[in-house]
Amino acid sequence: MSSHHRLVAVLILISFLSLTAYAQSAGPEVTHFSADGISFDYPVGCLITDLSSPEEQHYTLTQKGSSVQIMIVAKRGFVRRSELPAALASFTEPFVQEVTMEVGRGKSPPVSTPIQTQVGAMEAEGVRLRSSGIKKSAEVMWFRMNFRLIGLAFVRLDVDESPGSQLWKIIRSSLGAEPPVITVKAAEAQPSQSERIEGGVLNGKALELPQPPYPALARAAHASGTVVVQVIIDEQGNVSAAHAISGHPLLQAASVAVARQAKFTPTLWDGEPVKVTGVIQYNFVAQ
Repeated sequence: MSSHHRLVAVLILISFLSLTAYAQSAGPEVTHFSADGISFDYPVGCLITDLSSPEEQHYTLTQKGSSVQIMIVAKRGFVRRSELPAALASFTEPFVQEVTMEVGRGKSPPVSTPIQTQVGAMEAEGVRLRSSGIKKSAEVMWFRMNFRLIGLAFVRLDVDESPGSQLWKIIRSSLGAEPPVITVKAAEAQPSQSERIEGGVLNGKALELPQPPYPALARAAHASGTVVVQVIIDEQGNVSAAHAISGHPLLQAASVAVARQAKFTPTLWDGEPVKVTGVIQYNFVAQ
């Protein structure tokens, strides 16, 4: 065999080994779930059972042919930091008890050991439950993500721990909770005790509020009046979304364009930055 042919054979072999390694490490095909502000990825073929109630979202994922169960429980509504100790106690106790019953199955109570596990970018506290009688285990986690109280549990027979660990990792790395969007009055830098209060005009809270140009077409039509633009302001005080809700059609596009450039003081809710929504008003005089 010539040196050229040997080189081609080596390159083909390297390409084959690279493709094989990629195929082995690519992982399972996943799909995305999203409902009422809670979202996560999970492998195709898993079954999701919705056990939600008016008080909480509750989803159980199972793998066909195995004992693996992943429980995801999220309390409806938002919990402020000052409310966290009492809310966390009332949330975690029934959740841990539910998983304990699943692990113990009426036998002797499982052994409980404190643990910490990574969920997304945060460290979550929890417990590991282990029942020696039927060799069943569970990890139970609880945490607050974007003002939502969330519980996670990974339940399985010990023989299914290895295949179930991949599903557990996918759920923990992809879990998300939409942050609240608070409606605030123009004069209030921080909402009152209620979760949502009456909205208002935000012009007075702006650090930077560019004024829209008078469009040539609107000038020719002598269009005038007030354009009201609904905006969402992110945690850094930037406008992340804007759309006109009233005003002359020929003046709306220009108003929305400059509304996106506005800059506001970040709004704190119980000391934590939040998204807020309100309106910006632009007044046009016919020319």
